Amino acid sequence: MRQALLARFAKDRAGNFGIMAAAILPVLLAVGGVAVDLTNVMEQKNKLQALADGATLAAAATMADKGTMTAAEAQTLAKSFVLGPMKADIRNSGLPTAEQDAAIAKLEQDTSALAIISTTSNTAASYEVSMRSGYDVPLSGLTALLGFTTMRVAVESKSASGREGNALSMYLALDESGSMAWDTTTVDAVNPTKQETYDCSNNWKPKTCTRTVTNYLSKMLSLKTAAAVMFAELKKADPNSELIRVGADSYDDKTKAEQSIQWGTGSVQTYVNNLPAVPDGGTDASGAMTNAYNALKAANTTEKTAHDSKKNTTFERFIVLMTDGEMTGNSSSWNQTLDTKVRTQCQTAKTDGIKIYTIAFMAPANGKSLLEYCSSGAGYYYEPNNMTALVESFGEIARKAARTGTRLTN
Repeated sequence: MRQALLARFAKDRAGNFGIMAAAILPVLLAVGGVAVDLTNVMEQKNKLQALADGATLAAAATMADKGTMTAAEAQTLAKSFVLGPMKADIRNSGLPTAEQDAAIAKLEQDTSALAIISTTSNTAASYEVSMRSGYDVPLSGLTALLGFTTMRVAVESKSASGREGNALSMYLALDESGSMAWDTTTVDAVNPTKQETYDCSNNWKPKTCTRTVTNYLSKMLSLKTAAAVMFAELKKADPNSELIRVGADSYDDKTKAEQSIQWGTGSVQTYVNNLPAVPDGGTDASGAMTNAYNALKAANTTEKTAHDSKKNTTFERFIVLMTDGEMTGNSSSWNQTLDTKVRTQCQTAKTDGIKIYTIAFMAPANGKSLLEYCSSGAGYYYEPNNMTALVESFGEIARKAARTGTRLTN
């Protein structure tokens, strides 16, 4: 009887599925957890790689832009670019504070940067920034069933930039019409307010009063500030005044006396600084553009002779045309004939191989249309609407002309 019962029990398969499911369930949960965690780990690695790439690019570009940044400063900048967002993620992770502190300390320990500056001549330098970073990504409780609590991700990145001396001749055509005396939207940080007089007559009795108003910087002061930034950038690229020649001419409805093209930026900076603080008149850029073209055209060998004397076998030619208005001549209304004349001048210069940067500073539609047409393409047209943007525009033009470049090399 007992043997028969044992034999029947051995053949009975009722409940086997439940037993097997109970045995396999932890394994299935662990495998599912691994899939979720692997997806999260890849996302974290991609994010860390993007941060590292952005960090080395930013540091290398800043070194080239400034020209005076030390290797230690660049390394600090690169590390902060990565550590800032990663620390924020850890603080928002929900982990206990002690675990957050430990994770941040480990991240800082495992994040390093190295910046190298190579000066090849007085007019050229290269910058390389590399970095490594690693992070232990926390895994879910399900993966922990398999005995894993974290998974390590590590990334590397390297970027390079350069400031290469680029021989060039540049001519600025700058607006000094009456509207350049108008205010911008930028408040004078040194003197944010000023006293203003106004008519406060009452009962037909003449009376003048004063009141405090916001002191905005004028367009002309903004232009002088922006031009100074441009000249400083060009000076960085050519500290010995052997590569860069610059001249200028200003205009209202008349063409002013020009500053002929000279080596370096000293003469042209003095010229711009001496532009009237309170200009007047209409707007006619045609005379300044004529002078710019005549100074730079290929048929005029003056610039080639000058560059040959410095052993600059090749050089580029640039015109920078800036206005805050539209072509009106000596009136207050847009003059289509004059607008067409300037467009023709721009096309002639571009056909001759001269590259034209244009800056429409707080300009009306007709002014923007003209300068966009005159530019040598999208990367040569600027439309700043405040002083800060104007300064950035002039600085970027100088860096482009002097050929400062940044690239990711890893």
